[in-house]
Amino acid sequence: MTKRKEKEPLFYIQQPTFQFPTIKMQETYSSKRAESLKEAQMNESIETKAKQEVEEEKLSGTKFQKEAHGEKLIKADLFQEEKIQDTLEEFETDRRKKEENTALSFRTERKPSFQRVKSFKEMNIMERLQYLMEFPKQLPPVPCLFIANGNTVKGFLNDQLNEFIEIKLLNGETMKISLSELEDIKMIGLRR
Repeated sequence: MTKRKEKEPLFYIQQPTFQFPTIKMQETYSSKRAESLKEAQMNESIETKAKQEVEEEKLSGTKFQKEAHGEKLIKADLFQEEKIQDTLEEFETDRRKKEENTALSFRTERKPSFQRVKSFKEMNIMERLQYLMEFPKQLPPVPCLFIANGNTVKGFLNDQLNEFIEIKLLNGETMKISLSELEDIKMIGLRR
């Protein structure tokens, strides 16, 4: 059997070298559980240090010194306990302040940056006329029912003068109605 010789490729395709971006992810975080564990460790370390100091003082002194300095040791123990209590109280007050600050940020009411627009039905007649006059020109005009003296007129608000409004009827005619006679305006919308 003859050995086959490996041939080099006839067509070389150059592959690009990709440089992948470095991903920056969150590496550290804190949680309530971690904070409570730190508090417990601090409390334990303070208590153990105080106990060790008291034991060292007891072991280092002789019986005669203990009797002579018995009152001093008791006072020192009380002084150390007071220090521990003070540090614990400071820690607790700091923790309470932090909790109050975080709770305050959640309690504050968020107000929207824009004011709520009244619906057309909630507006009075003058507000409705102003709304129809300021209706965007890009949109087709809205047909309305204008009620005056018991008569209803279907049409579009064309213009508002001092004491009159000009209405363009659906058949193309224009009509003027006095503002004092106008009782109600209702949108009817586009009908097909």
